[in-house]
Amino acid sequence: MRTLTLAILLVCTGTTAGYAQRDYDSDAVSKIVALEHVWAQAYTFKDPKALAAILDDAFVCVASDGKLLTKAEVMADVKTSTAQQILTESMVVHLHGDMAIVSGTFRTNGVERGKPYTRRERFVDTWLYRNGQWISITTMVTLAAN
Repeated sequence: MRTLTLAILLVCTGTTAGYAQRDYDSDAVSKIVALEHVWAQAYTFKDPKALAAILDDAFVCVASDGKLLTKAEVMADVKTSTAQQILTESMVVHLHGDMAIVSGTFRTNGVERGKPYTRRERFVDTWLYRNGQWISITTMVTLAAN
């Protein structure tokens, strides 16, 4: 009887911990997805302050043209963005403790030198949970087939 009680107690404890982990995972994934949308909106509305709040000071970006950009360079780039709409087509978040890797695709519609364009790109972003918030520490973007 003591063994059965101990076994039931261990199963219940494990189940509760499992649900708590899933709740944390679900909450973290939702927050990260929302932050990814903040990123897209910052480019659409030319809002470097929005990016400043979510990018780490040591942030590194490998752009689709191969350029390596710092946080300051990305914030300057957003001011001159020609994007009129950025639509996320897919996004998958993989949590690894206090780190998250997000991969996905997005489509950018805009006007550059008077000509409309549509560009489809893939991305991989790395997020770190620090001091009670998620912050982006690196991104890599590459052109994808339309």
